[in-house]
Amino acid sequence: MRVLVVDDDPDLVLLISLFLRRQGGHDVVTAGDGLEALDVLAADGAVEAVVLDWSMPRLDGIGLATAVRGDERWQRLPLLMVTAMPDHGPALEAGIDHVIRKPFDSATLLQALTAVVEARVA
Repeated sequence: MRVLVVDDDPDLVLLISLFLRRQGGHDVVTAGDGLEALDVLAADGAVEAVVLDWSMPRLDGIGLATAVRGDERWQRLPLLMVTAMPDHGPALEAGIDHVIRKPFDSATLLQALTAVVEARVA
């Protein structure tokens, strides 16, 4: 599966990408914020899921989720948020399918991604 990882922290992008590639067997593309992610989505029609952070410059995860859910091309795209924010309500209201809390391990990330993808496909 082709997964877009969106985070402004390059170390976290690398970590998530390694988990997804090595342990999940996924193809990974990355973006440093929500605006860059929208550009990637528009240019790369093969993205099947998005793993995103909440706090990012220019366009945060809530703004990205709102934009994705407002565009008919991506309304069914699975969105998994990783965040340190304690209140997940605003993320879920914006259209995020599931939220996992930082810090997380590879098993938690991969299980959550599988669950959101299966829920969106069903």
